[in-house]
Amino acid sequence: MSSSETDERDVDHENQGQDEVHEAQGDRAHRKIAIYSDPGRTSLIMRKILDEQNRDWAQEYSVEHEQVLIPLRKDGTLDLDTAQQWARDSEADITVVVTEVPRTAGRRSKTTELHFQEKLAVISLPALGPVGCRGGLRFQLNGAVRALIHESADEARVKGGLINQVRDQRGEDTVYINPRAPVPSRIWMLMGMVVANEPLWSMLKLSKVFAAGVATGAFGVFFTTIWEMSNALPWWRLALASIIAVTAMVAWLIVSNRLWDRPADFGGRREAMVYNASTVLSLLVSVTSLYLVLFFTILAMALMLIDPGFLAESVEDADGEFINYVEIAWMAASMGTVAGAFGSNFDDNVAIKDLTEGSREAQRYPRDEEQS
Repeated sequence: MSSSETDERDVDHENQGQDEVHEAQGDRAHRKIAIYSDPGRTSLIMRKILDEQNRDWAQEYSVEHEQVLIPLRKDGTLDLDTAQQWARDSEADITVVVTEVPRTAGRRSKTTELHFQEKLAVISLPALGPVGCRGGLRFQLNGAVRALIHESADEARVKGGLINQVRDQRGEDTVYINPRAPVPSRIWMLMGMVVANEPLWSMLKLSKVFAAGVATGAFGVFFTTIWEMSNALPWWRLALASIIAVTAMVAWLIVSNRLWDRPADFGGRREAMVYNASTVLSLLVSVTSLYLVLFFTILAMALMLIDPGFLAESVEDADGEFINYVEIAWMAASMGTVAGAFGSNFDDNVAIKDLTEGSREAQRYPRDEEQS
């Protein structure tokens, strides 16, 4: 064989190897990850993560992100069949569903569920807890993609991709991941649900209640009877009045807006109990914040309008010190909260649908012909 023929074969062999590399890189470039996330806060966090461009799989996969309300089946579970159909329509190799629906396995909550045969990951945002949601979601997303690159859970365990706290689930080659939480996982998830309800933003929807509370609490600034009563009551009675006022407002808002969820509406008693607990805690945060704003508003009014000398002359045992003004504002804020609660409501009834987890989940259920 001549040297020229040998050189040609060597060149052909080298070109063949380069062609294989280019084909492999081309295959990777055409791989697609379809991410479907719930509207609102969930999609906002997801978009921020995708904008970071610091993922180790970003060069191998193209990402298609869509904001869509993930539907529920009639039994209260996520309709993953619909999500998989979306992925087939988009010809995705890996599908990731990010939802604000709390997901559990018995007494444990699930942050991520991996279906290796379907190449599907489901990440529950509330299970990530009340703090560090963005970092937690980034961690779960990267881990899910690294794991689903492999063909099975066993292969992912051997070659890497599955993090700690992984548990097998009923079904073919399906696992789920427990959250790493400083408290029991279901309590951690409940706290995450409260944050997802954004209770401080809900407080802004109670401006009518606040206006009624200020109007009623103003009586405490102008009437000496309230001064005398607040001075005579011990601190624990004033604290009890605050608790009663906040509780009364929370109860009124739940009853008047039908925010209490029934077990038949959400797949069972346990699910309804979690939703109702998150509703109560969210409203407690909103109303307590509103109470504090009302207290400091009335305190500012009292300090500005009530002369210390006149206060000392009008109330026995009062010397016009700052503590007397605090007691007046404390008493008047409790009165204003109770008076502002009954007969008042949210500024926008449409906003109630986004106020609690249960109200938002009700929008996911399939409607029958009579409801459509």
